[in-house]
Amino acid sequence: MREPSSDRVRHFMFERGPDEGFVMNGLPQRSILVIEDEPRIADLIVRILTGAGYGVDATPDGASALQRARSDHYAGVVLDLLLPDADGFELLAVLVDEKPGRPVIVVSGLPEAEAKVRCMGLGAADYVTKPFSVGELVGRIRAGVDTSAGPGGRIMQVGPIRLDLVRRVVDTGHGAVSLSGHEFAVLQRMMARPGHVYSRSGLLEEVWGSSSDSRGDIVDLCVERLRAKLGNRLIETVWSAGYRIDVSAMGESS
Repeated sequence: MREPSSDRVRHFMFERGPDEGFVMNGLPQRSILVIEDEPRIADLIVRILTGAGYGVDATPDGASALQRARSDHYAGVVLDLLLPDADGFELLAVLVDEKPGRPVIVVSGLPEAEAKVRCMGLGAADYVTKPFSVGELVGRIRAGVDTSAGPGGRIMQVGPIRLDLVRRVVDTGHGAVSLSGHEFAVLQRMMARPGHVYSRSGLLEEVWGSSSDSRGDIVDLCVERLRAKLGNRLIETVWSAGYRIDVSAMGESS
């Protein structure tokens, strides 16, 4: 059952940040489809993304969303899971299946880790939990949408690391190497914010859907496998804090 409208809006607080009012100077405007049935929340997201330099259309239900989403007009989709006429998970699966090269960023009030894991398994580019800040939403959408296109699909690139978001392979200049689902999810998150330190507990909850610190060793093992594929210098261990993409090591031989 959906939360009462007044409660949803009351909880949907956000912070002003440096991204508000940002305009992508010199870049062609890219269009985003927002699928959200709560008018005030939809209007807020539209204003945030318009201020960030995107063209934005909004639709309140699954039927009209699917019809619009079949157009090649949109560079990305923002999807709320709780819609009046559609199962959000099923709609996500269809959106990804029909346009596998286009990112779908789920923005939902469902806080359960299982929902995040399920969405990522269905092919969502990211999962943003309400409430969120302006900077967080714009940053996540930029990471998903503002990537260069390559022959293998959409490409996210940081220094020598090229991550193919469709084929789910990584290349640091020595040929493409396949990634497991967990390896892909961890690397995609770290590449979205180079230099940002991701804690083991944060990665564990976002990627594995677990909040138990006792399982942190599976994060360490995943990072070690990524290092074997990327080169040891590119993912740095920050003592007692976590891991990050080491921007200073970019361009060095591995």
